[in-house]
Amino acid sequence: MAVNDELKFGLEMTDDEKLLIGAWLDAVGTIISAYGELRALAGFNNINSKLVAIGEGLQAIGTLLVGTVTTDDPLNFAGNWIDGVGAGVAGVGAYMQYLDPENGDDGVLFEVIGDVFQSMGAAISSYADRLAGEEGYAVGNAIQALGAGLEAVGGAYELNDREEEGQPITTIGAIIQAIGSNLNAILLTKELKEEL
Repeated sequence: MAVNDELKFGLEMTDDEKLLIGAWLDAVGTIISAYGELRALAGFNNINSKLVAIGEGLQAIGTLLVGTVTTDDPLNFAGNWIDGVGAGVAGVGAYMQYLDPENGDDGVLFEVIGDVFQSMGAAISSYADRLAGEEGYAVGNAIQALGAGLEAVGGAYELNDREEEGQPITTIGAIIQAIGSNLNAILLTKELKEEL
């Protein structure tokens, strides 16, 4: 066995495994992010940005893992990568806020930009799923796109010193995004179980 073969041992995944693991990483990430936003809405501020950063990071890893799956669908491929990059940027923004809560405008701006990309990516994937006749996934991705868009709107309010108005919008968006992501993870799990 060559050295390269030894390095690959145990690291290769099938496309189905990538899809399943990626979908659930994304789903868990959205739940963690929504929890952080709920805490912020309730007035608990000590670790909220860190929770959101962790959640967004998991979303980025999950969505980008899904984006590595071989596909003949360029729209879905692009949507996953745009969504994944957006989650990564939003995660960096949340972490910036955690590191320096008093001067968090740059972090909020990163989060808004990341949320816009997440919304665009999920909308592109929703359209691609609709074209492919995958109605359930189209709905899940549309729900995710709506949620991420609301998070961006809430962040824009915060950038304009209207945090009291923006935080509820951001929280609702995070919850809606989690619903869409978890719907897709459940649909994929059911689909793969039926194939066994």
